[in-house]
Amino acid sequence: MTGSAADTFPFKGAILGVDLGEARIGLAICEAADLPAVPLATFAHVSRARDIAELLRYAQARAAARIVIGLPLRLDGGRGPAAEKASAFAAALRAAFSGDVVEHDERLTTAAANKKLRTLDLSGSKRRRYVDQLAAVELLNSYAASLKRP
Repeated sequence: MTGSAADTFPFKGAILGVDLGEARIGLAICEAADLPAVPLATFAHVSRARDIAELLRYAQARAAARIVIGLPLRLDGGRGPAAEKASAFAAALRAAFSGDVVEHDERLTTAAANKKLRTLDLSGSKRRRYVDQLAAVELLNSYAASLKRP
């Protein structure tokens, strides 16, 4: 995880979790430290500028003080092209967002989300619609848990 000195728990304000994808971006929200993360929305990736504008709209509407961007590290913990792309996105978001922007390891969040969705009676198209949001929920839960660790 990379972030700032503001990485403390409990946090003040809502936290928006972002699962970046090539085609879609999934969002989740955690409104307060004692509340669980919940799915928020999925929107189509258009361009970095449009994606950031959309994220800022959600952040403002939900009074988010922090945005957590999923950092897709390799299983060995190394950084590949996807992690570099996520870091570049986070840097651009930092320039536009007045709150904190934190990158957090998202390894296996999509796999965990898919596993949960397989237990539900949903068609493939509905699963695809929700997997990005649930991956963002997994990301936020992992982030919150990391803040609680000594």
